[in-house]
Amino acid sequence: MAPVPVPDAKKKHLILALSLAIPAVSFAGIGLAVLLQSAGLIPDAGGFFWGSVAGGFMLGYLAYLEPRRDIVSLLAPLYAIIIFVVPLETKPTLLLQVLFALSITILVVRLHFRFSTRKITPSEGDGMEKFLYDYMHRITPFFMQIDPATAHEIASAVLSFKFGLYQKTVTSADRAISRLAGGQPVQALVRALQIARDRARNLDEGAINRYSPVSFEAGDAAYLAVVLPPEKISDHDSYVLDNALLLLYAVAYLESPDDGQPLDEHQNYVIQILELYREPLGMQ
Repeated sequence: MAPVPVPDAKKKHLILALSLAIPAVSFAGIGLAVLLQSAGLIPDAGGFFWGSVAGGFMLGYLAYLEPRRDIVSLLAPLYAIIIFVVPLETKPTLLLQVLFALSITILVVRLHFRFSTRKITPSEGDGMEKFLYDYMHRITPFFMQIDPATAHEIASAVLSFKFGLYQKTVTSADRAISRLAGGQPVQALVRALQIARDRARNLDEGAINRYSPVSFEAGDAAYLAVVLPPEKISDHDSYVLDNALLLLYAVAYLESPDDGQPLDEHQNYVIQILELYREPLGMQ
């Protein structure tokens, strides 16, 4: 769901071809194994597992081509080698090949629906979900220089804060801050990390009413999700913290593809934050 570039035509055709070829090759290999056994050319169809192995490697390559990476599919070649190639006490069987072919076919479908992320246009989505998509679109050009390793630390800070792992939030935020340098918009991102880090440290120490002394500056407004006039801000500290978490989530989503899945799974966390501002933003 993150606004990532649409693959070029050749890449799209290759992804489509691999998506069709993976189940075809896997199940065709099973059929060929049965035919070879029937013809007396091999003693056991279960020992002719090369269609499954080829399908596993093709799935790994398909996962690599997708805009966001699925670790399970990326490891499919390793699974194929462990299951079929590495000598084990139990020899590969025809049933094992069928189960493996079904599994990687399901993973192909999963890749298509969950990881073949296309660019979302402003007309798509509704409510606060659309608001989040539009926000990520808006700030995409500002944070393209953030490297994946730094973005991973930012993702770690957001997710650990969400789960109440406050010491980890502090550690991840400090690591990300140490890797960031430059003027705007990087400094707005640094301030967001400091705000989340300080709040996490206070919560870890039991100081639930204490927030960060750091706040965003006037020039940071272009990078924030929610910008309200002072009279509409009922709790300034929470308002600043919420904007910090929203900015960190968006940057992590945009620049750390390896964290796409866990960020996707916990997107309701930031949607719930945005819902608090539905009325002040004048949204129905």
